[in-house]
Amino acid sequence: MKKKLLEYLANQTAFIDLTAIDKIFTATELAKKFDVKRNTISHYLNQLNEQGEVIKINSRPVYFFHKEAFENQFYPLRQQIYTNAEEIVAERPFFEQQKDLFSLLIGYDKSLSRCIEQIKMALYYPDNGLPTLITGESGTGKSFLVNLIYRYCFENDLISGNAPFVTVNCAQYANNPELLTSNLFGHVKGAFTGADYDKQGAFEAANKGILFLDEVHRLNAEGQEKLFTFLDQGIIYRMGDTNHPIPIQTRIFFATTENLESNFLTTFIRRIPIQIEIPAIDKRSHNERLELVYSFLLQEQKKIKRRLTVTGQVLTLLTSASFKGNIGELKNIVKITVAKAFTEQQRESSVHLTIYHLPEKLLMASDSNKQNSLYEEVTLNELSSVTQLVNKNQPPQQRVIQTFEHLLTTFQQYECKLEDCDEIFTKEVETLFDFLLFETDRQHKQETLLYLTQYIRESLKQMETSYQIKFNGNSIYAISYYLFQRSSNNWFPEDDMIGQLIQTLDQKIAHAYPVSYHYVERILELSQPKIDLVISPMDKVLLTIYLKRVDWTKKLAIPRAIIVAHGYATASSIANVANRFLGKDIFESFDMPLDVSPQRIAEEILDYSETNDVSNGLVILVDMGSLKEIYQYFPKQLQTSIVIMNNVTTMLAISVGESLQKKCPLEEMISTAVSSASFDWEIIYPEENKMNALITTCFTGIGTANQISHLLEKSLPSSVNLSVIPYEYTILQSKKQQETIFSMYDVVGIIGTANPDVGKPYLSLEELISGDENQVLSNWLVNIMTEEENKRFMENMIRNFSLEKVIDSVTILDTEKVMSEVELFMRDLERVMNSSIPNPQKLALYVHVSCLIERLIRNVPIDNYDGYEQLYQCQRKTLLQIKQALSVIERDYSVKIPDSEIAYIYDILFGTVDISTIEEDF
Repeated sequence: MKKKLLEYLANQTAFIDLTAIDKIFTATELAKKFDVKRNTISHYLNQLNEQGEVIKINSRPVYFFHKEAFENQFYPLRQQIYTNAEEIVAERPFFEQQKDLFSLLIGYDKSLSRCIEQIKMALYYPDNGLPTLITGESGTGKSFLVNLIYRYCFENDLISGNAPFVTVNCAQYANNPELLTSNLFGHVKGAFTGADYDKQGAFEAANKGILFLDEVHRLNAEGQEKLFTFLDQGIIYRMGDTNHPIPIQTRIFFATTENLESNFLTTFIRRIPIQIEIPAIDKRSHNERLELVYSFLLQEQKKIKRRLTVTGQVLTLLTSASFKGNIGELKNIVKITVAKAFTEQQRESSVHLTIYHLPEKLLMASDSNKQNSLYEEVTLNELSSVTQLVNKNQPPQQRVIQTFEHLLTTFQQYECKLEDCDEIFTKEVETLFDFLLFETDRQHKQETLLYLTQYIRESLKQMETSYQIKFNGNSIYAISYYLFQRSSNNWFPEDDMIGQLIQTLDQKIAHAYPVSYHYVERILELSQPKIDLVISPMDKVLLTIYLKRVDWTKKLAIPRAIIVAHGYATASSIANVANRFLGKDIFESFDMPLDVSPQRIAEEILDYSETNDVSNGLVILVDMGSLKEIYQYFPKQLQTSIVIMNNVTTMLAISVGESLQKKCPLEEMISTAVSSASFDWEIIYPEENKMNALITTCFTGIGTANQISHLLEKSLPSSVNLSVIPYEYTILQSKKQQETIFSMYDVVGIIGTANPDVGKPYLSLEELISGDENQVLSNWLVNIMTEEENKRFMENMIRNFSLEKVIDSVTILDTEKVMSEVELFMRDLERVMNSSIPNPQKLALYVHVSCLIERLIRNVPIDNYDGYEQLYQCQRKTLLQIKQALSVIERDYSVKIPDSEIAYIYDILFGTVDISTIEEDF
């Protein structure tokens, strides 16, 4: 009887809640459970308490629970008898983390941490939370997770104690939407043949609780659409009754094994804001797979009620195998394996699990990948826990965590006075590194360790170059072994008090050992991207304590030198050539965007100075910009000599580099560099064999000229050697043929919206759109193209230079709508002015006003018009008429047309800008 009582308490104690102890731990309830008198149970319990097997809480009522089971599950206890539960809670270790129900999930703090974060976000959102879709391969634990969510909601008062949990497997209704509707939403009497009474559906049954729709991918499009009303409005309608909406308050979860894009309506997925993917077992870490194996072995041990011993090779094979059925398949294999061993060893007091009990298919799959055992043999009994078993197989990792905890506990005991516990810290850390270096088995993961050592060596070598220091050889291996053992543990305590203690210790270590702390930060910064390790502040603390004893030796050094230049690879190219010429890496390079500010350059330089030793001086070569502007952003406390030189060239860099190598004084280096920086210049234009070119231009800016150029290039046969170059109208008009382009190219003509009068043949865009009846363009190109090329070019021009094509190319707006708007504007203008607009001006207005609308929408109007005041005084009435006619465009596009844009339209209408096809006055 006493043994059964002890076993029962052991099982129940694993789930004890000290803040609200269940009555099952009282003598009265235990007497009922075992159907004996209360005083008999009480006698046994007090005996077990005296023997140290059971803990007693002398409250009202008196509680008893299993001591060893509690300590395995929670933490060690100091006494056998307590006055109240609060005394036990007060003994909770400093580092014991508060856990919620989701901690029952293996991987809750690793591979599933993001999933749990999303679930909590969905659950705590107001108005019954957010709809949630859980995806994952078959056997990953989706149904188990939703059941856990229900328990979590209950324990955290998100739903009431009697709240329902309703599950619907949608596969049952995949091809019967009417049955689905009835089962989900219910029906009223007479809704269909056989509906003899009103019936509730799953939604009403799950009201105030949780509704779980499993295998939701089996719903066809019609089935998914039936859920929209609830997802959008939180109401349903029973089948056969569309006049009486029923409000439903339920938390809804969906689960699927299928791809979302190919199996669901976009409109359905859009209505589910939380989408969670549970990883397959192959994507879980090795440690998580080991925990899963242990958890299933413990479940079987409790069923067979025998001590269970498992060989290390069995654990290795179970954690390394691939399972298509994921966790579900692993669980079944563990069950079959234990069942086989139990059948063979029924008469034994314990069951011994070996590879001969594993299914043959598992062994066959492992033949091609034979490996040594990664684990030691373990024994499971009724008091074993997953945490206890995992820790036994990971002593080095646990040793690192224990060191963290010892450092913090000591720091707290000495009232956060670092000087009082410094010696204890040093011994603690030295003991840890001795253990990691000399007492741990590194053979199982030799490749990983070699990989880490390689990158740590590279990082330290880089630091030796940057800081001009020398690490001793042991540092490489010590840091590598430490990070190797740390890699499988993410240690981030959730307790705010512990977090504050860590922050205080980190700050004091940084202040006490600034050099070593800075070097540790840099080592971790360089290594972290390559070794996939989440860095903890305690890593910095521990490594700083280890490295503070290193005697950092400085080499006799020269000033650091950097080149800062605008553009892609400009600085890099100069630095590369100079370093190769000098035979040593003297210069670092910074390639900066063209629009970078002097402050940004200064920030880059300061960042460099923080990660490199500039105590011997810093030489900065820049390509352009004010030297004073850069220097003013340097902090006054920067304690080093700085030289800034402008207009960097390769020759200047080489001259500076040579002076640095000779260790010349800074003044001498500058003097030598300046004297070598002189240069000669000459402009040479081609005199013969100039390339033929067409120029495109527009008096309102380069944008339209670019688009005309694009259409012309598109029309040219690929075999024709002719450049089409867009150019600013104002530059051509002011500089005429003195502009550089006329020296570089043989310009055969100009095409545009206005003639810049440079003494070259001109063809207006309007005439080109109208068809170029006089074949002006064809005549320009007669000596450039063959007859066949000219014919093909003109055919392409007809296709590409229709009015619609031109407008479509110069604006991103809807061409048809724009043309309609411009037509309305011209019609209104003709009406208010009582005059018709000639066709050439109409063509010009179609293009110009299209561009005008786009400029205004983009908020980049032409704001300037030379001589506007004089024009307004002389043509006030006409300008107002144009403005009035443009009101249709202002209204439809919600823009305001400035006076300068109206003046340009006046120029087009009345010929201030030359339009060669105008044949009569307007």
